[in-house]
Amino acid sequence: MSEKMQDAKKTNGIRHLNLAKVKIRKAEEKDVDGIFNVASSTGKKRKDYMHGFLMDFYNSNPEGFKNKFRRDIALSDFFYVAEYSDKESRTIVGFTYGLSKENWLKRTPTWLDDCSFRPDFNMKNLDDFVVLEKIAVLDKYNRQGVGSMLSKRLIKDIKEKGIRDLFEEVIIAPVPNLPSVLFKKKRSFKLAATRFEEHNDQILTTLIYHKKIK
Repeated sequence: MSEKMQDAKKTNGIRHLNLAKVKIRKAEEKDVDGIFNVASSTGKKRKDYMHGFLMDFYNSNPEGFKNKFRRDIALSDFFYVAEYSDKESRTIVGFTYGLSKENWLKRTPTWLDDCSFRPDFNMKNLDDFVVLEKIAVLDKYNRQGVGSMLSKRLIKDIKEKGIRDLFEEVIIAPVPNLPSVLFKKKRSFKLAATRFEEHNDQILTTLIYHKKIK
């Protein structure tokens, strides 16, 4: 069996990555096509509440979404890709990025007012924070540890910047993203707030989770 087949062999129809050959690094503009490929594998027109998804339907406007990723790479201090490499190829298999409080509120200026925080939530956690904008893994490599690798790098760099509060949003209606909720619980996030937002002519119900980075 070749080295490539050992690293990415098929078992019950699922391709398994050798995580030792996955590198987490800062995203660059050259990565946009790979990032889009990951996003379009997860952001499909039909949303599967048991599988996890990104809300946008990326294949509806490829160039528009690629340009948005280019802008976000330039805007975010915390944009990372997971790159698998062997002797034959390099492939972007996942990505994540977050926005600082300043940039998040530039994009969603009413966010703080729209959030209904828990009565016992410590509002001082809003003094300085990062909001995770997206995290996605190429569909065929989902649930193999890539998401955890991306999350750990994001949190490490946020901590090094002196920021101690991280927020993530999860859609629960009209289609609940159950795998994302479970991923938050796995990483010890706590429910902080709810909010409603309009997206593509529909109202989304969103849970906001918070984690104190130690």
